[in-house]
Amino acid sequence: MKKLLKNAYVLISADADIKKLDILVEKDRIIEIADENVDIDEDIEIYDLSNKLIIPGFINTHTHLAMSIFRGIGDDLTLKDWLFNEMFPREDLLNEEITYYGSLISILEMLSNGITTVVDMYLFMNGTAKAVKNTGIRAYLTRGLGYDNDDGWKKRIDETLYLFENYHNKNNIKIGFGPHAPYTCPMKKLEEVAELTKHYNAFTTIHLYESKNEREMYTLEDIEKTGLFKNNVIAAHCVHVNEKDIEILSRNEVTVAHNPSSNLKLGNGIAPILKMLQHEINITIGTDGAASNNTLNLWEEMRIASLLQKIKGPEKFKTEEALRMIWENGGYALNEKIGRIEENYKADLAVIDLNSFEFYPNDINRLKSHIVYSPINKVYATMVNGEWVYYKDEYPKLKEMDYYNKFHEKYFELERKFNEQKGNK
Repeated sequence: MKKLLKNAYVLISADADIKKLDILVEKDRIIEIADENVDIDEDIEIYDLSNKLIIPGFINTHTHLAMSIFRGIGDDLTLKDWLFNEMFPREDLLNEEITYYGSLISILEMLSNGITTVVDMYLFMNGTAKAVKNTGIRAYLTRGLGYDNDDGWKKRIDETLYLFENYHNKNNIKIGFGPHAPYTCPMKKLEEVAELTKHYNAFTTIHLYESKNEREMYTLEDIEKTGLFKNNVIAAHCVHVNEKDIEILSRNEVTVAHNPSSNLKLGNGIAPILKMLQHEINITIGTDGAASNNTLNLWEEMRIASLLQKIKGPEKFKTEEALRMIWENGGYALNEKIGRIEENYKADLAVIDLNSFEFYPNDINRLKSHIVYSPINKVYATMVNGEWVYYKDEYPKLKEMDYYNKFHEKYFELERKFNEQKGNK
């Protein structure tokens, strides 16, 4: 059945003006946008969205969904201490069921914030894929790849290929390859990932230069020689890149996923986004996982990203640039018709309730500024692939009702095991 979204203000893209428009959706696509009444037949559901603003769905290009189970762990630590003393020992205790509930909670948080697409890298991704299926979010999933020995590497590659066989191009899911970082994946293994990515016509996501000490471990020239950059690559962080690195990223058309909150919380620094933009690098925004950020709210992430760049001069980073980073740039990175409200694009939308103090005055000439600099959660509804996945505090696709208790049951079970192991050492 078609859906007609009526009487709302609409911002079709970062650079557009806000107008009152009607949007007609059929199946997974936007089929008509009109400033006059759309012809109505009997097979249409009509939604009156008066005093609402419809925007493209937010695209979160870097996170680790199941990490909501670790939210609030390891505050005030360096990346090394946080990773090796707090995260890795807990990750050894994960299983598919824990990953399912951790991913589920993260997805519900994101849908309530208008996030319609997520790029994820983590462990036990079968559990994450099930959470995606049960909620309806659009997801680009990768099994995190690291090398310890040949058997371990083969196991992780096999798990990735299992995901391709069982989930790729189903339930709004696409599968890619997720080498964790060059310091956990030797260059020979990155060559293998490059070949696999090419063979499967897939994407790759990888952490690059998140922390300063990584500059002593590898170079982007070495990674370029592996052939990895010949594919569609989303590089998370890139905090400590220099001019030469930026040129390499630019000439290979690598997308950079900027994660300002995580980079600040772990003390890793501020990525040189303005320099990257000068080299026409495609910049997107990610939240990273809830373990290093606490929130999966892209509104907040966009605001921080904008304010950090304005330290170079308030005129250097425009409001529209921030909006492109959460919308169109993400669609471009993923080679998908998302990130804009346009005919024949996917019907991935967020509906904002304008009836909140932070959005006053409701002057259409100021609403873009409100979106970027008033990081509130006033999302009324979220649509993915033409279906409501969040609507007035409800999740229409989710049938499971006891997820709150199940999540905490798994959390306390994992923490008990972690503390027991810690006490035995």
